[in-house]
Amino acid sequence: MKLHRFVLTLGSNSQPQAHLAFVRGELERLCLERLTFSPARESAPVCFGLSDAPFTDIVSVGETHLEQEDFARLLKELECRAGRTSDQRRSSPAEIPVDIDLIVWDRQVLKPQDLSRPYLIQGLEDLGEALLPE
Repeated sequence: MKLHRFVLTLGSNSQPQAHLAFVRGELERLCLERLTFSPARESAPVCFGLSDAPFTDIVSVGETHLEQEDFARLLKELECRAGRTSDQRRSSPAEIPVDIDLIVWDRQVLKPQDLSRPYLIQGLEDLGEALLPE
């Protein structure tokens, strides 16, 4: 089974300590091969016109034997379990309990628009990680 490297960003502007702790714990329970987390840092919202509430962001780098489709589905399920459901989006669109973005999968950048975001750059530096390994 192939081992896949991933880079995630986790963000929240609604009870971030609780929501991010929940997601972090759930990711740790997945028994991924390797999983690291940057320190949480607060930042202004980027491209989010619904609210000016600050976000708390964490960068995570890890490895998994799961295939990309399965891993992405698991992340969306985790967002729902953390409170980011269709009903929540309709009733409180400005509140983001948690947003999990899969930025890199193996050597493929999935969200190039996020590459210049300071929290991603600083989070990778904190972890001593490169976006794409050499």
